[in-house]
Amino acid sequence: MTYDVLVLGGGAAGCALAGRLSENPDRTVCLVEAGPDYGHFSEGRWPADILDPRWLALESHLWERADEEDRSQSRARVLGGCSAHNACVILEGAPADYEWGGGWSYESFAPYLRRAAETLQTHVLPDEELTPWHRAFREAGGEESIVHPVNIVDGVRWHSGFAYVDPARGRENLTILADTLVDRVLLEDGRAVGALAGGRELHADVVIVSAGAYGSPGILLRSGLGDELPVGEGLTDHVGVGAAWQPTERLLEETAAHEAEHGLYMGQVTIAVRSRSCPPGVRDLFVFPALDIGPEISGAAFAMKPRSRGSVRLTAPEPEAPLAIDHGFLRDERDAEVLAEAFERLRELAESDEVRPYRGAELRPGTDVGAEEHVRAAARGFFHPVGTCAIGRVVDERCRVLGFENLYVVDASAIPEIPSANTNLTTIALAERAAEWI
Repeated sequence: MTYDVLVLGGGAAGCALAGRLSENPDRTVCLVEAGPDYGHFSEGRWPADILDPRWLALESHLWERADEEDRSQSRARVLGGCSAHNACVILEGAPADYEWGGGWSYESFAPYLRRAAETLQTHVLPDEELTPWHRAFREAGGEESIVHPVNIVDGVRWHSGFAYVDPARGRENLTILADTLVDRVLLEDGRAVGALAGGRELHADVVIVSAGAYGSPGILLRSGLGDELPVGEGLTDHVGVGAAWQPTERLLEETAAHEAEHGLYMGQVTIAVRSRSCPPGVRDLFVFPALDIGPEISGAAFAMKPRSRGSVRLTAPEPEAPLAIDHGFLRDERDAEVLAEAFERLRELAESDEVRPYRGAELRPGTDVGAEEHVRAAARGFFHPVGTCAIGRVVDERCRVLGFENLYVVDASAIPEIPSANTNLTTIALAERAAEWI
């Protein structure tokens, strides 16, 4: 099996790459995905939890984890990757987030951010669809509030597979190999010549690793590239903690009425603020109110420019083995201080005149638990891992693995500094730009 381009991983970036690269009819492209592909959206075979944009789809299509209790390690194993699981929030980082060197800046990257947002059919839900809980936080946050732009089309989570692969499915030059686990890249004389996947060899002139911030370093490490390059180092994720409250009768009544007319969404609003030590040009704290079935009301606070770093390593040479993922949360003491400040801001908003009528007692962690104590006991990730095959450390400014002309890594692992926003849009925009030079 020989192709012009192999794309190893059918997640958010991999789907975008396959769609864009196969637009050239003279180029054969093979997209390899470890999880299932349920076909074109119109065929009606996609599972309900993948389609439903109201809730995170975190109970199915998951990779095995070394620590099953650590939900921060969760990642999707299905065409579309984590874009098929997430909250459909499409946010840009601040312009300062994209100063990566080597021709990377907001000015150069903005066209690709816009193109990705347009391809995902991004829009803002009308005001009347905000639940009472989210509307209260939006009003309490004032100018700091963001009503989420979303990639939701006719009530469907419009993931990268629908947006980029479905328009390409009729092309004779595109092959999709689903349920095919990538073992390693095949290397000969300093070049990538293909990959071992699903027990068979696939050959190509260009190989692109696009298996995400956890999976891509796993593939490169199994390929023997960890001796000379810091593959798997520099793992970064937004770090946060949550709180939950007893809903009041008013919340129950208004939420029931809202659900009958509009339905309910888990996440619709973010309040973005600056900590006392915030770097210039960004907002480094996110407060994220959430609504779950019940209804249950909660909120989370996140540090969006963390300094702590972790790693991804192998536990065994076999591709089926779970990876050793160490997020390193709060390894840098400054992150604990910033996150405690974020949690205090969440509690302040919960005490506001706008929010207080909807919430009763603080159920978790409880008002007897201080912010710093809670942060140190319960810190977790935001499902936004980046940096494990970073530009400038593992790949060059064009996402080529250092020392190779035809081996690329294009996904969240190549992002060298975590943006101060959800990472889905940035990851897909990176694939949009890389597709042009590849």
